[in-house]
Amino acid sequence: MYPRKPGTWCWGYTGWTAPDEWHQRLVAEYSGQHDGKSETLPAGSDPERVATAILTLNEEESLKILKDLVENCHNDYTIDHVLIERCKELLEGSAACELGHDDWAYVICKTAGTVHNWSPYAEVRAVTLPYDDPEEPCESIRAYVVGFFWVCVASAVNTFFSPRQPGISIPGQVIQLLIVPMGRFLALALPDWGFRVRGTRYTLNPGPWSSKEQLLATIISQANTIGNFTGLLVMRLPIFFNQRWAGFGFAIVLALANQIFGLGAAGMLRRLSVYPQEAVWPAVLPTLALNRALINGENKGEIIHGWRISRYRSFVIASAVFLVYYWVPNKFFQALRLFNWMTWISPQNKNLAIVTGSYGGMGFNPFSSWDPNASGSAAMNAPFFAQLQQYCMRVIAGLVILIMYYTNMSWAAYMPINSNSAFDKHMGSYNISRVLTPENRVDLDAYKEYGPPYYAVANLFVTGANFVYYTFSIVYVFVKHWAPLKKAFVGMVVNTIKRRSIYTGFTDGQTRMMKPYKEVPEWWYTIVFVFGFVVSVVGVAAWPTQTPWWSILVVVGVGSLLTIPWIIIESIAATGISLNIIWQVLPGIIWPGQPLPQLIILMLGGAFEQMAGSFAGDLKYAHYAKLPPRAVFRGHIASCVVNCFIYCGMLEVMVAYFNQDNTLCQWNNKQYMVCNYANSVFSSVISFGAFGTNNMFELYPVLPWCFLIGAILGLLWVVVEKAAPRIRQYIQSRMDAKQAVSFDRYVWKPTAAIMATLNPAVALSGALQWAGNTNLSYATLGIFIAWFFQYYLKRRYTAWWGKYAYMIFAGLSVGVAISGLIVTLVFSFGVGKNSNFNWWGNDVALSGVDYQLYNNNASLLAVPEGGFGLPPSKYPLRW
Repeated sequence: MYPRKPGTWCWGYTGWTAPDEWHQRLVAEYSGQHDGKSETLPAGSDPERVATAILTLNEEESLKILKDLVENCHNDYTIDHVLIERCKELLEGSAACELGHDDWAYVICKTAGTVHNWSPYAEVRAVTLPYDDPEEPCESIRAYVVGFFWVCVASAVNTFFSPRQPGISIPGQVIQLLIVPMGRFLALALPDWGFRVRGTRYTLNPGPWSSKEQLLATIISQANTIGNFTGLLVMRLPIFFNQRWAGFGFAIVLALANQIFGLGAAGMLRRLSVYPQEAVWPAVLPTLALNRALINGENKGEIIHGWRISRYRSFVIASAVFLVYYWVPNKFFQALRLFNWMTWISPQNKNLAIVTGSYGGMGFNPFSSWDPNASGSAAMNAPFFAQLQQYCMRVIAGLVILIMYYTNMSWAAYMPINSNSAFDKHMGSYNISRVLTPENRVDLDAYKEYGPPYYAVANLFVTGANFVYYTFSIVYVFVKHWAPLKKAFVGMVVNTIKRRSIYTGFTDGQTRMMKPYKEVPEWWYTIVFVFGFVVSVVGVAAWPTQTPWWSILVVVGVGSLLTIPWIIIESIAATGISLNIIWQVLPGIIWPGQPLPQLIILMLGGAFEQMAGSFAGDLKYAHYAKLPPRAVFRGHIASCVVNCFIYCGMLEVMVAYFNQDNTLCQWNNKQYMVCNYANSVFSSVISFGAFGTNNMFELYPVLPWCFLIGAILGLLWVVVEKAAPRIRQYIQSRMDAKQAVSFDRYVWKPTAAIMATLNPAVALSGALQWAGNTNLSYATLGIFIAWFFQYYLKRRYTAWWGKYAYMIFAGLSVGVAISGLIVTLVFSFGVGKNSNFNWWGNDVALSGVDYQLYNNNASLLAVPEGGFGLPPSKYPLRW
């Protein structure tokens, strides 16, 4: 038995020892058979140590903990309301719970200990431990060797082949899987050679490969997947901007600015995004679950509803199943992937295709996909409340788009309903080269003859919805979360001046377990932030970028303003704020008709948010897994720097090897290096930079008002939330007693219950999931899967859910990644090159108007002979 000390530590409370029978009872609950409502322990946990860590509070302390939880959960959207109701029952006493006093005392002490010393969230408890072993190896030489090996390999492969069509990449899930045998091989092969520094021994082989080493190597290896470097290729090549001065030196400077800038911001926002227990970061939990299952053993003799299978075996089985099943909807029966079966009834029916189509339509179809990779693979990455709210708002937004389309708002009915392409007045693809000079400026005479670009209604709606979302989230988050924001920033200043711990003010179990580890000082992150700022200024000022140095101040100001709500929303619901649109629109206002500054700011601005969010997620990994913060800091920074040099080196290789005939990033390149994403970035930059945001706002005058609409809606929502009790009193004062009771019972309380779980910032993000042929087909199956796993199984079969749910979805990700890589290698490079499976099951989905809409070859109304849109005399000319 793990030794228990009287008064087992629980910060801020007096010593107390639980009765031995309580300890034995809790161990038995965690290590025997499980009913539907009990929980199971994570892989590698010791039931004795778990019980010791939980049972540290006496009755008085436990009641205080539960009371604080109930009183402070009104702004916590992730908390399980079943737990809250149970806590309310326990606070009423043993009689209200129909328990004897001894059983009631045990239950409240266990519940309070679980909440206070572990976590109040079942999903967090499923992948973390309530205790820690600071002596477990983490920042070892072999962890760095394995991590940097995969940074180098994955960065080189992904960079070199990403412009290819089809491309080749090494998915992060596959890397995480391959790190395990490499780490274990090094644990067997390396000698135990080491040295001591200040009493600490550093060795090549500290023992068996540990879960902390596995996660640190995984974090380091993922640096190859972050950043926004495509603009360097767009800037360099003759087919795009042909800026030959943008060589290796400039690329390194801009790449370092791209990678490092947001890291400092993420570190300074730790008090908002990492330490609060409400910042669950649900998207990091599947990786933690897989990490524990790959390294740690299981609790022997555990039976869950008759299931004896281990987590690792369930992961292997799920991987094998989805590896095989991937081929069915993606190669052999492709109609199952986007299951537009309703359009098969009448393939040439435009209305049917527009409303129900899965390719170019809106996807209003209850059975829209049988491929969980297309819809549902991320069902465990966000809580069910978030996914349901987003889906409902997505449906509402789709109905609004349909109304706009059928009323021909802004000439919408002359174009496909759901496309992200730019069109000319004849519904052809907008040929931007017809209106540009060789210097990529607008030729006014050619523009007046050709006309402005027009956009599909879903694209316009999403653009306007993004503007609403930006200002709504800023107002709502800053007002709603003002107290934690104030606590975070005041704490940063005060703690720095008084040299207090960064953890000061955070008393949850996860943070208390991190206190033995040395923190990363604020000034470390400040240096990183300042370095990113200086390098960014040097990058735009030392080379002819046409971008003034003060533009970096704009990036910092706007980026910081939007990164704060982005991180808060992402940490709650795994849905952030995409800043790409604002970094397309804003430079078009500041530098109209100048696409090169547009590209520079798009790269730096988009990376600021992306890197801040990515590093904040890594810090939460470390927080949950008890990795030393300084180890994660060093590993992440170093891997980002290595990634920059590898990318820039591979860029030189690509230009030298694939551009010998000057066809790199063109459709006729012999190596198929067509650079789809680079072409997309170039088109976007030209559309906003050359055509100009001011002209777009004149063509679609409602768009700039969306910023004001969002701010007003955010303010109104907060005011109504604050005034709700007074509104209730006012309404009831105008009723008699019987009416007031009925109103309260049938109207107010049900509405209040719904509103208590509604986060408008999360819900509103669902309205952004349109355009670019993205429709409900990519969400409907997913919401069914999310309900089944995140609501039904989580509540009815908690132990089974805690043990197997994350493993199934990890298997889905890994199986699909491996199978997708095999398909690419076989059918693009191997014996199956250029081969197709032509039969009804692969052709039927592509035979109607739905697929024509997808290819921009159909619209609701026929285009008039002279074209649609504004007359030439009213073309926007605001440059």
